[in-house]
Amino acid sequence: MSIKAVTFDAYGTLLRNEDLRLVPSRIVADHGLSVSVDEVYRLWAEAYYRESQILPFRTLRELEAQNLGKLLTQLGIGADASRYVDLFFDVTTRVELYPETLEVLGALGGLRSAVVSNADQEHVASWPFTLPVEFILISEAVRAYKPHPMMFRRALERLGLEPHDVLHVGDSEVDDVSGAKAAGMRVVWVNRDRRPRRADVPPPDFEIADLTELPALLEKTARVR
Repeated sequence: MSIKAVTFDAYGTLLRNEDLRLVPSRIVADHGLSVSVDEVYRLWAEAYYRESQILPFRTLRELEAQNLGKLLTQLGIGADASRYVDLFFDVTTRVELYPETLEVLGALGGLRSAVVSNADQEHVASWPFTLPVEFILISEAVRAYKPHPMMFRRALERLGLEPHDVLHVGDSEVDDVSGAKAAGMRVVWVNRDRRPRRADVPPPDFEIADLTELPALLEKTARVR
């Protein structure tokens, strides 16, 4: 089946944002915790994945205010979470493009493209660049978070295409691989750090180390259809 469009995740796929560990690091340092930064990060990430799929929908600022407040309580800390929510937004609104991003987006030829991201408008408004894509679809607009298939279905509706016509590219096995597969799309997993594939998620259709491999993959896919 031919590919008519490509949707991209933003953070970790098109945009470099590697400072999220500053949040658990600051929590551990501020309160002299004996628990490791990795463990605090794990607890925080698990809470995000769990809570982001529970209704009613909350923006990321609302969601992280609740998650980080509960995390502090879980760690036995009686502090206000707002400073860590602000740190999260400071980190996630200071981003840059991966070196290959614009070149790869420009090499898509006649393929349509879009971004599908778990983000608030506050994030997109802070980006100091313009992405050459048809549209950017964020969770705040859809009122759902990946991996919920609604994010991908809304993108398909805007493209006016069927799931098999669209290839999704993303770095998260949960948000991107599981979510897009549930919506019936084919998926490219961007595995920049060469981590082993999780056994509890469906395998991606393709795996690449970074976006520089995408044009050749698309060309090969076009030849074999």
